[in-house]
Amino acid sequence: MIIGKNDANQRVDKFLQKTFPNLSKSMMYKAIRNKKIKVNRKRCSFDQILQEGDSILLFLPEEFLEIKTVTEKN
Repeated sequence: MIIGKNDANQRVDKFLQKTFPNLSKSMMYKAIRNKKIKVNRKRCSFDQILQEGDSILLFLPEEFLEIKTVTEKN
């Protein structure tokens, strides 16, 4: 997943909570500590600030990785 302009300048943990609602906080922090979530193929910390163009790799079971979709209202 590549970070776009709208998602830049926010912390990794806040971005993941917003993007993956099925991923609990405890599982997310454990995955960061165990190097199962990486930014630009390197270990990240939960308070790392994302920049436009950064790539996030998640090595987690698929049931936690359902992306929240945005629906348009007419």
